[in-house]
Amino acid sequence: GSSTGIWMPPSLPIDAAGDSREAYADSLRGFGYDVTALGDSRGAMADIAVHRPAIVLLDLQMPFVDGFELLQRIKTLPGPSLPVIVISACVLLHERERAAASKCDAFLTKPAAPDEVLATIRQLVGAPPLGLQTMKESAGEHG
Repeated sequence: GSSTGIWMPPSLPIDAAGDSREAYADSLRGFGYDVTALGDSRGAMADIAVHRPAIVLLDLQMPFVDGFELLQRIKTLPGPSLPVIVISACVLLHERERAAASKCDAFLTKPAAPDEVLATIRQLVGAPPLGLQTMKESAGEHG
């Protein structure tokens, strides 16, 4: 489609109280981005290959899959390079260096404010196409 697709892993929730992966997804959808939140990291590469999102938001600490490994796999996909924003609680220097070595495009520390996430996405892939937001609102569709 014409919209800017964003892919999110299953484990982006930042606090146990609220599922912030959904909060991120909702706030980004509100800005006109097309967000696919993934249910299981094991299907990540297949989903990315099918959806070809414009950008990936990735948590390094995921069930089943090592986030660093997934980051490297995303970065070695054929075709144009896919921007990846790492959002992680890992603030250890060697982990940041490892993420940088795997060519992640941005590194945000949890908890990352949705507007910070949005600003980083805009920096990397630009704003969503104009008109998309108003179209979605007038259609009144949810989900």
